[in-house]
Amino acid sequence: MKRVLILSALLICSMGLSPLRAQETLNFDVETYDLLKALSKSKLSDGHILLFNTTHEDIAWLDEPEICKIDRDEKWLTPYIEKLRAVPDFKMDIEQSSIVMEYLHRHPEEREAFIDFIDQGRIGIGGAYVQAYEGMYSGESLARQFYWGAKWMENNLNGYQASTYYNVDVPGRTMQMPQLAKKAGVENFVFSRHIKGLFYWESPDGSRVRCYSPGNHYMDFYNLLGMEDEEGIQKMARDAVDWYTLYNNLPTKNPVMPVMLNYEFIWDQTPVENLEPFIQKWNGIQYITAAGREKIKVSLPKIIFSTADEFFEKVEKTSLPQKVIKGERPNMWVYIHGASHQHALKASREGDIALTQAEKFATINALLEGSFARYPEDRLQKAWEAKIYPDHGWGGKGGNVTDRTFLQKFLFARSEADAILQASIKDIAGKIDHGEQQGIPIVVFNSLSWERDGVVDFDIKFDKGKAFGLQLFNRLNQAIPIQISKVVNYDDNSIASARIHFMAEEVPSIGFATYYVQTSNKGRNEKGSSFDGVVENNYYRLRFGNGGLEQILDKELGVELIDPGKFKAGEIFALNSVGNGAGEFSAVQQPDTKFFDRLSASETRWSVQEEGPVFTSIVMRQPMQDAIVEMEVKLYHTTKKIDFDVDLLNWNGTMYREFRMAFPLGLDNGRVTYEVPFGAVTVGEDELKGTGGEFYKGEVSKIRPRAIGNWISASDSDYGVTIASSVVTADWQDPTDSLSQKTILQPILLASRKSCHHEGNDYHQTGDHSFSFSLTSHKPGWRNGRQFGTAHNEKFQKVVNPIRYRIGVLRNKQSFFSLSESNLVISTLKKAEDDNTAVIRIFEADGQDSDAKINVFNTVDSAWRTSLIEKTESELRAKDNTISIEVGHNAIETLKFK
Repeated sequence: MKRVLILSALLICSMGLSPLRAQETLNFDVETYDLLKALSKSKLSDGHILLFNTTHEDIAWLDEPEICKIDRDEKWLTPYIEKLRAVPDFKMDIEQSSIVMEYLHRHPEEREAFIDFIDQGRIGIGGAYVQAYEGMYSGESLARQFYWGAKWMENNLNGYQASTYYNVDVPGRTMQMPQLAKKAGVENFVFSRHIKGLFYWESPDGSRVRCYSPGNHYMDFYNLLGMEDEEGIQKMARDAVDWYTLYNNLPTKNPVMPVMLNYEFIWDQTPVENLEPFIQKWNGIQYITAAGREKIKVSLPKIIFSTADEFFEKVEKTSLPQKVIKGERPNMWVYIHGASHQHALKASREGDIALTQAEKFATINALLEGSFARYPEDRLQKAWEAKIYPDHGWGGKGGNVTDRTFLQKFLFARSEADAILQASIKDIAGKIDHGEQQGIPIVVFNSLSWERDGVVDFDIKFDKGKAFGLQLFNRLNQAIPIQISKVVNYDDNSIASARIHFMAEEVPSIGFATYYVQTSNKGRNEKGSSFDGVVENNYYRLRFGNGGLEQILDKELGVELIDPGKFKAGEIFALNSVGNGAGEFSAVQQPDTKFFDRLSASETRWSVQEEGPVFTSIVMRQPMQDAIVEMEVKLYHTTKKIDFDVDLLNWNGTMYREFRMAFPLGLDNGRVTYEVPFGAVTVGEDELKGTGGEFYKGEVSKIRPRAIGNWISASDSDYGVTIASSVVTADWQDPTDSLSQKTILQPILLASRKSCHHEGNDYHQTGDHSFSFSLTSHKPGWRNGRQFGTAHNEKFQKVVNPIRYRIGVLRNKQSFFSLSESNLVISTLKKAEDDNTAVIRIFEADGQDSDAKINVFNTVDSAWRTSLIEKTESELRAKDNTISIEVGHNAIETLKFK
């Protein structure tokens, strides 16, 4: 019944409830009169006001996900499809492809008609799968938005070429999004929460997209329709005068300007029902007068239905935007980024990493077998779809259901990726020819595109009486120092199971190295028994105190890294943090010290848990007011690295608490840089200049905390420190002292906040939470820590004692893919979407143009540069095992080969 009523209202509106009588003279106030007179004399008077209308709906904000699907169908799409049939000039936009997918799933009988309306140009669809928090995901996850958006629609909607990306709600843009969209064929953006107007947004590589923003909120025209007639006409006239004053600057006919009706179902629908009456009122204006002014005839631009795609196509011919903006706009709703949904965003990051690892090694395995017949394409596609499904609508009405749904999507993606990854590397490991090597093979896989060193740990089991001691050898039969822990013995004191730690050196780029375990009678490492608060090696000297580390001395650089005057390194502290998960606020809400708790407020008892040639492990357990903290600090002896693994246990869910971890560096106003999708942002240098608009008045460069990728770094002229992080939000200024100049890197662990929906849920997150961080120091500059920050989270994979093929075909150390330049990164390697070629995506990380050579383990017959979504663009030079490609600074390039 509800659907019928809404449809009836739409049809009545289309006939016009209050049309002007022919040649009626309208009496306005002087201001409106002058605006209409000026508009009538402008170039725009011969053009059109193009109205594109849509409904903004998060996947789930107005209600639970499944209820929202029904509402989108019954309250919006089905009535609008009927209106398309009934009103020949009506057009509509749909913001994203996921809404189309769910509608056609519910109404397969409408597919033909739906596609026909698209072909007529009466339905436009946004080019991404959902409207995500862009900084929440990895670069590959953002790329897949266009695979499941623009590419899916081209393949499934009769070749529809999406040209517009909608993301109207979130006040944040990541700096490489214009490049990703442009290279997917999506050249226009529509978003709000920003300065009103038409402009270009440019990525660091120079890629730019045309953008339209209605201003602070996507409800701008909805608000106009809710005004009294004269007030609404005055605002429409003012908007039109503002538009032609800035735009319509090309010497062509038929200029256009946009308006966008975008609304939500929970709002008062009276303005929506006033759409056609207002159009008829505006389009019928011919004669106007005002007190003291003569009656004049005016010619105003007519409002007609359009789509965003159509508007951008037409505006290109009549208006050249004068403004180009570039840089990162950090998300104002940053507390959704992990702090308020820690378990979910941890699973998200792990899924991002595991999916590309799985793709790389599944593709390598297929290439080794000479066929993609066993390539798990369907499983990978479903995993990616789940991974990129959660949008910006966390919490909300029924938010507990929504948040669990999003968490389950991330968990499914991670689980599928892990299963595919393990199956692939086991297959590859089984193809190794071990020659005369003795012992149990341990195959260590490196999924990153540079040769790397790193600590590996693995578990191994033995039959009774087989092993009393253990040794490890590399492929050259050289002994490797090992550290043995978690030993379980049989009653004859032989080893039943153990965990072995060792330093793997020079593991090849996207490849593997093999090691061999041999049993012996040699004794094993024993747990340390005494500790005087200091531990050191060739790299660092650490002194432990209450709350954390009082000293980290870099022996190589000869500098004290931290200033322990206020916080200790690794210290956990908690603050009062009243705020919403998102909301209509103009600045990121900051915590305060109305509540304050910290580890150093009481005695911390540190003890040695384990020591050996690979690392020394120091542990503590200490209660805070609302949780218990367990921390393990590992000082590695074979690489320059300190790990901080933290468990926040028995967290009681008290509302409005925020937990942070402090790394108080000995830097005043250090130069802070952090990873973003396919790039890095240096604070104060790489952000959008100025403010975000009339509502967001603060300088964009001063927004904090920030959503970060795998790492955050700080430097001065003497040294730099990089922190690899398992959390996705961080700060760098002292939250307890706004005047402090000290650089305190602070991963934000947890925030118990509330959804900004008035019926929304609390984000208690009660229970246990685990976090992982790693620190290294280096010469000044974030580029010296970039690979370290990435590698800590993308750990080595290993296969212990693989089942072997009868005849091995691989050497026991091999690189499958590598790059000639260290500033380039292979973000993924996968099967092509449309054929049985292979696809590589690479990006330039350091801001340098490069002539790159991609080295492939087998012969390459042909190679092509493609778009982001794998449309062939040009042929590349390919000879023997090498593909040559020019990669510009900060560029993202996709290529395929066979």
